[in-house]
Amino acid sequence: MASIRDVAKKANVAACTVSRVMNGTANVAPETRQKIEDAMKELNYIPNELARGMFRQKSGTVAMLIPSIRHPYFSNLAHCIESKLYEKGYKLMLCSTDGQIEREREYINILKTNIVDGVIMGVSDLDDNEYQQFDKPMIMLDYDAGKKLPIVVSDHEKGGRLAAEKFMESQCRYVIHIGDRELSKVESYKCHTALADTLNAAGIESRFIEIKWNEFDFLGYLEIAKTILEKYPQVDGVMAADIQAAAFLKAALKLGKKIPDDFALVSYDGTYVADVNLVNVTSIIQSADKIGDKTVEILLKLMAGQKLTKRKYLIDVVRKDGETTK
Repeated sequence: MASIRDVAKKANVAACTVSRVMNGTANVAPETRQKIEDAMKELNYIPNELARGMFRQKSGTVAMLIPSIRHPYFSNLAHCIESKLYEKGYKLMLCSTDGQIEREREYINILKTNIVDGVIMGVSDLDDNEYQQFDKPMIMLDYDAGKKLPIVVSDHEKGGRLAAEKFMESQCRYVIHIGDRELSKVESYKCHTALADTLNAAGIESRFIEIKWNEFDFLGYLEIAKTILEKYPQVDGVMAADIQAAAFLKAALKLGKKIPDDFALVSYDGTYVADVNLVNVTSIIQSADKIGDKTVEILLKLMAGQKLTKRKYLIDVVRKDGETTK
């Protein structure tokens, strides 16, 4: 593999001149620049981007931490953000923590070097001060770490109300909503509170049932759904994340429940999973595209040293009515 010294020798210039051409740190005569570029092509020279980043204090790379690459919502969001960053000349480094605190902390320590220009934090297992002490531009997703860190988040309170209103339209009397209580500190948990408050105000009974979102595959969720529906035969409405909702739909059909006459279902997130079932599932949709747009917009401002006009950016959610509610 050719080195910068090989390029300099081929172009008959000093190595520092080659470096200035690559980094754009000084004016170089057009004819000299052309000689260097020709030499790079002839030698098939590939610049070391990490070394250039360390020299310029800029890498052209953004890191994104997520709980799991297998989760459809986070994989879809990462795809949207990667596309938008690429349009702006940046590459995405994706880090999946699997919900492990030490793994998240190790990634944070690595990212303190010049390997990235900014961080999109889609996990929240560390103490707030560990995020606040991070010395690079950082934006939080769905978690308010306080002080100077901006947050982009869906309007989960509205999402919970929209789901509750659909259960009311479907004349449900006993609704369960599925979630992970350990995630109660994140903004998305507000959908459960809003759902319960709206239903209770209308005299409809609701119950929160905890399922660890990262411990089971679909077959595991299916067994849990069957157990829950057998334990609570009076249940006539369920709200759950997309994969879990698909499991409840299949379990309800196996138990002979008629959809939506005696069993209503609302999925939360609205990823592609909600559209691959036998019937179209009524969904509360978080717009990964809009979240991605706003996240990249704010992070680019932070990396450019610009001041933000506010700290919290709320992204609207919508309900897509399907065949699983009346």
